[in-house]
Amino acid sequence: MEGSGVQRTTQSPRKILKWAGSKSNVSSQLKQFLTFDRPYIEPFCGSAAFYFERLPSKSALNDLNSHLIDCYRSIRDDPLQVWKYYDELEVSEENYYKVRANFNRISKSHLKSSLFLFLNHYCFNGIYRTNKSGLFNTPYGAREKVKKKFSTEDFKYFSASLQTTELHSEDFESFLDNLAPTDSCIYMDPPYFTVEGRVFNEYDAKTFLAKDLARLHTVATKLAADNIVVISYKNCSEFRDLFERYLAAPITVTRNVGGFAGRRKSETELIAVLGG
Repeated sequence: MEGSGVQRTTQSPRKILKWAGSKSNVSSQLKQFLTFDRPYIEPFCGSAAFYFERLPSKSALNDLNSHLIDCYRSIRDDPLQVWKYYDELEVSEENYYKVRANFNRISKSHLKSSLFLFLNHYCFNGIYRTNKSGLFNTPYGAREKVKKKFSTEDFKYFSASLQTTELHSEDFESFLDNLAPTDSCIYMDPPYFTVEGRVFNEYDAKTFLAKDLARLHTVATKLAADNIVVISYKNCSEFRDLFERYLAAPITVTRNVGGFAGRRKSETELIAVLGG
């Protein structure tokens, strides 16, 4: 812990959300490249695994998925109300689809945030997927193993953990331009684009494309003048060509093939480190 003031015990939960592509299971390989003794920034935060693991005293989290950021804000601002809505939801396949329909229908609110959290916990493999209309459509995924629900104490802990961070939902370039960080550690784990094969960690109406990877390179090299910038990405020619001079030691990740937990394989991911 880096001075957030939150007291963690061995029983404290490590993160609120499960998220496809989360780096929580490879933190030991990545932490050598990151530093938490300066402001910590994540433009593609997802489940914000490193944030919740280290709880830096000054930070900014961003994700283009506004429902995810709204969920963090709701838990930060009114944890007991969000927990009450969440705890009342029955865990069953039939009810999951009722919750999903309600989530797609209602407007931004603490209730919608509680539905988002419930769907995240019980959907298939933690995948946030939408149809072309932007409606969440990931199927139920808790037939064999049902996740234990968080308690009121867990929600209070998460609320306290989020008190000192800035929360944003913008395009990564706009977020970083507006933030204008200096002397910070910026960790970027964007959606993966590669012409060698599509990577289905996350489905959305908005897709991270080749032009976005090029933008990422431009933004990262500019920010490296005044910050540490660490980027993790799929081992592919597009990333190697752009970031070849910045590549550090690769890391090994284990993925579910096709999203199925019983079919796992190890893959290499590349780490680029810019600035210092």
